[in-house]
Amino acid sequence: MPKFRKKPVEVESVQVRWSTWSEVCDFVCGAINESNPARRISADEASDTCGEIGPDFIAFDLPTTHSELATFRHGDWVLRDSKPGTFYPCKPDVFAATYEAVTA
Repeated sequence: MPKFRKKPVEVESVQVRWSTWSEVCDFVCGAINESNPARRISADEASDTCGEIGPDFIAFDLPTTHSELATFRHGDWVLRDSKPGTFYPCKPDVFAATYEAVTA
């Protein structure tokens, strides 16, 4: 059976946390707005509290390349997709196992 190796790919990403909230908002370029607001969730609903103190954490929806909305929760990574204005979520454990930081 032939085997294949996944090509290395660099992605732009930011983790959803209170400490990176302004960076998240800049990264998604206005996709979080009055008609598509972020909402507060409990620690039980968060993917990871990232060591941040609650009681409230963050969740929001963003468009995907398949014209669907995906829910992003506190602790998830927001990855920019190839189609402009679209994103996909990645759970923290999957992100840690799949990606490593790129150094200049």
